[in-house]
Amino acid sequence: MLLVLMQAAVASDDAPENFENWAVNSAWVKELPALQQQIVLISLGLGVSTHIDSELIPAIKSKNDMQWILKVAATSNVMLARLATRSEGFRSIFDERSKIYLQAINGRIDANEFEREMANINLKIERATEQITPQQVAQVRSQYRARLQDTEMALIAFAKLRAE
Repeated sequence: MLLVLMQAAVASDDAPENFENWAVNSAWVKELPALQQQIVLISLGLGVSTHIDSELIPAIKSKNDMQWILKVAATSNVMLARLATRSEGFRSIFDERSKIYLQAINGRIDANEFEREMANINLKIERATEQITPQQVAQVRSQYRARLQDTEMALIAFAKLRAE
């Protein structure tokens, strides 16, 4: 299931017109039924990760750039955790990821520990999503395609602004 979501994740550099109003842009996610919310949250998280991996990391020129990218990742995970109103497990996963990013930012863990911790979280995500079928993912992503794209762009833009 995680692979299906990863293949479907597409991030964009285009900032939406109303990206400053994150609470309004993302409120719909809080109201979704649990299964749909889980799929949307993982899709949004993968969209941010894809953007970071494909757009931000290749542009790193300094340690400060890397710190900023870690802040963007931490901020986006905090924001996603707040949207997980019907899934305490997913809220915990996003909270845990943001804490690991903060530990890396503050130099409390090295790169090897960071990678190990992130791999453990990825296993938790796989376990939490193993009952979700590719058909369910496709249905939710199709049903909410425009909203997902808008919310993903807003999430990325707002996380970048907050990380400044």
